[in-house]
Amino acid sequence: MATGGNEIERELRAAGEMSDADLDIAHLALMLAASDRLEISLAPYRTHLADLVEAARETTSDDLPALSCGVAAGMLAGVMAGRFRYLGDAETYDDPRNANLAHVIDRRKGLPVTLGILYLHVGTKLGLDITGLNFPGHFVLRLRGPDEALVIDPFNGGQPLTPADLLALLRGVEGPDARLTPEACEAVGTRDILLRLENNILSRAIRGGEFARAREVVTRMIWIAPHRAGLRFELGRLEVHAGHMGAAADAFATCMDIASDIGETRIAGMAEEALRRLKPKLN
Repeated sequence: MATGGNEIERELRAAGEMSDADLDIAHLALMLAASDRLEISLAPYRTHLADLVEAARETTSDDLPALSCGVAAGMLAGVMAGRFRYLGDAETYDDPRNANLAHVIDRRKGLPVTLGILYLHVGTKLGLDITGLNFPGHFVLRLRGPDEALVIDPFNGGQPLTPADLLALLRGVEGPDARLTPEACEAVGTRDILLRLENNILSRAIRGGEFARAREVVTRMIWIAPHRAGLRFELGRLEVHAGHMGAAADAFATCMDIASDIGETRIAGMAEEALRRLKPKLN
């Protein structure tokens, strides 16, 4: 049975009020995928997610959380890229299906972040210490073992990345003068990973002039992250573009309130200025 739009909204809004630790990344990524494919049933995709975990469990009789990083990384790569053939879509990278987890499961290829969500799902269910990193432009994962840590690339078959590899990736995104900083290797939580996933869709919609589509995407980002002031500001800008001045004013006012409450003075000032400019258009 297909998942209805109202059910998706309820689930995503409920996630917005949960702590990050309670969020199920693959489940929510599927709900986001279904919001663009209301006709599909999610049951086969949930079965596939369970099959991935079971296949990984079958690869070893050892205590999985106690595995060395190299062994754990090899196990994940063997299951994900080997048995199930999940690889990055380097040929048609900008294909919008690469940012939809249901399409990624159908096609066995996607963006670094969608593939990373699958690796995170499997690794977390197995009890591995695995997390996404705040790496610009190319989502990567960190595995921690009893005595070491290892960064892996879900886009390239789960291969391990050295600091030199990471620097090369970074310079490919930010230019030859980029430097690898501690911030680029900081762990990010589930909510931020889901927002990163949706931001891929949002940026493509804006670049393509699909502003109604962009508004839909920002709205569901707000459902899962209702306390992010920047999302409210982006919604206000899109409402202005659509000619919805009252809705834009509401979005900017909410942005200002949220930003002021959490001390984000810069964005609070931006929202205040946007409201000031909008006032003559409200009469």
